[in-house]
This record gives sequence, structure tokens and C-alpha cells, in this order.
Amino acid sequence: MGGYSVAEAALRLHVQNWALQPAGWRRGQRLRIAMVADLHASSFGMDERRVARVVGLANAQGADLIALMGDYRASHRFQTRKVSIDVVAPILAGLRAPLGVYAVTGNHDWWDDREAMARRAGPCHTQVVLEAAGIPVLANRAIKLGAAGAAFWLGGTESQACFQRENRRDIIGMSDVPGVVAQMSGDDPAILLAHEPDQFVTVPDRVALTLSGHTHGGQIRFGPWAPVVPSRFGQRFDYGHFREGARDLVVSGGLGCSGLPIRFGVPPEITVVDLS
Repeated sequence: MGGYSVAEAALRLHVQNWALQPAGWRRGQRLRIAMVADLHASSFGMDERRVARVVGLANAQGADLIALMGDYRASHRFQTRKVSIDVVAPILAGLRAPLGVYAVTGNHDWWDDREAMARRAGPCHTQVVLEAAGIPVLANRAIKLGAAGAAFWLGGTESQACFQRENRRDIIGMSDVPGVVAQMSGDDPAILLAHEPDQFVTVPDRVALTLSGHTHGGQIRFGPWAPVVPSRFGQRFDYGHFREGARDLVVSGGLGCSGLPIRFGVPPEITVVDLS
């Protein structure tokens, strides 16, 4: 079982498809989004060659838009060398989609940047490097994409867990869902990129679809149940498609590992979401 868990994390890579019809999406408008979540690049299981393989597989999905969902480098101890965002970003720059490639940052991207942690302010190093590679980072920002008659808003929030107070119990985030939504003028439909799915509870009906990562689907999963989910809501937003009221959420199982370099029952995935 242990050997399989290591092999699943290091060798498997598949595409998970979701087809949705969100209540707030424009009728008749089709959009395909490919999500690349939680790479956690490291010398084992997600080195430069495997990141390049992820890029190639994502490009092969024919997505209109590619979303990078944060947590780009591994922080676990089981690696012979660190694979920095400075190495990963130029590889991710090879992603291609007609409407563009956009990113958000995750909690590990902040924790990796001691200077940002010390000053309690961004941008974090990951954002700087991604933007230098030509990948816009939506740090509490919204932009409008698409042609007239098919335009939509794409927003992105910062992480909910950027810093820890000195007592190491209180977590400080920089996520600003209301501020991002306030930038979405008019009545064109909206999509939100939010690293942590816990942000979904604060997302208004104005946003047709929220995309998240962070949980890794539990990373160890037995059918519909994961023993550990990094969320204050437990299993509520652990993995997959969720609908609450008029709002939809898709949580990717992600690609890399946190804590231990193993996966069981939730293999590394590129997540493809088709809207219609």
C-alpha cells in the first residue's frame, strides 16, 4: 500500500473532466478551462521534466483558458533538492490558451517568501517571478475577457493563509472576495479563482463559478472519504463539483504533494471544466 501510494504520486497523471451549466452563466456560451493546481514541484515526483509533461498535457486539452491555482513548490522534507519557482515559472510560460493563462498564489507561495512574511505585504516572490515569465497573477484583481456578446469577468483572490501571528495559532489571509467582486461591473458572467475552497462561503451569487485547489482531494482518499482535509469545513468542499444555491464550485485534486510525497485514491490530475 505504501509503495502504491508513492508510485501514484510520482508516476500517475490523468485528466479529470467536469461539465457544468451554472445558473449564472450566459446561455449558449461555451467555455473550456484547464486547471493546473498545487504543483508542489520537487526533486521527487514533480521535477522539471514532469512539470514540462504537465504543461504539454494541459496544452493538449484545447482549453480556452488555463488557470494556475497556486502552491508551485513543495515544502516537505522528502526531496534531495528544492525546485524553485524561478525554475518552474519559465516552464509554465509554455502554457498556451486563446484567452490566456492566469494565476493566483497559494499559502505555500507566501510561506516560502521570508521577506513577504516579514513585511506582512505582497507581492510575494512567486507573483513577481510568474509575472516576469509573462503569466499575469490576479492578486485580488478582476479582468474582463472575451469578445462582445461573449465577455465574462475573471477574478482572482489572494490566499486565506498568508501569515501566522507570533502565537502561531492565528492565521492572517489577504483574500478580498468583496473587493474583487466590486471590480466586476455590468452584468457579464463571472468566474473566480480562489486557492482555498473555504473562500466559497463568502462568494456572492454574482459569481457563476469558483475554481479552487489546496485540498489535494485529501491526498489520501478512500472512495468518497478522505481522513484529512485542510479545510475548516471538513469534507464539505474536499474534492470535485459542488453547488450551493445559484453558485458552483470545482475543487481540483491537484498534482503535487504536501507533508508526505504520497497519494492514494486521488491521483495527480489536470482538471478540465466545460461550461455551457
